[in-house]
Amino acid sequence: MTDERKKRLGERIRKARRDANMTQGELSERLGISQGVISNVETGVSTIDVPDLPLWAEILNKPIMYFFVEEDIDPHERALAILNMFPNDRLEFVLQMLENMALTMHERTDNSS
Repeated sequence: MTDERKKRLGERIRKARRDANMTQGELSERLGISQGVISNVETGVSTIDVPDLPLWAEILNKPIMYFFVEEDIDPHERALAILNMFPNDRLEFVLQMLENMALTMHERTDNSS
């Protein structure tokens, strides 16, 4: 993740924390991490590991995509980030669904030509 993206993620985390009317200390306590980590994430010094993001989203009462949706994010990077959110035991199922959707779209495109 680039420094600019870390900074934007940190800004979203800070906004979500404030929307939840939480201090950094309260958030750190709920997450079981130090307040310094929260501060580093909010300032863009460090970032959140993708597997940890669902817990942050739950505690901050935001959908996971709140932290990802940006106008300039590469769609492939966004798709990979979303796929990384799925537990390994469900990933094959999700990939099969995506493949079926892609094949259906491809067939419709071919048939309309």
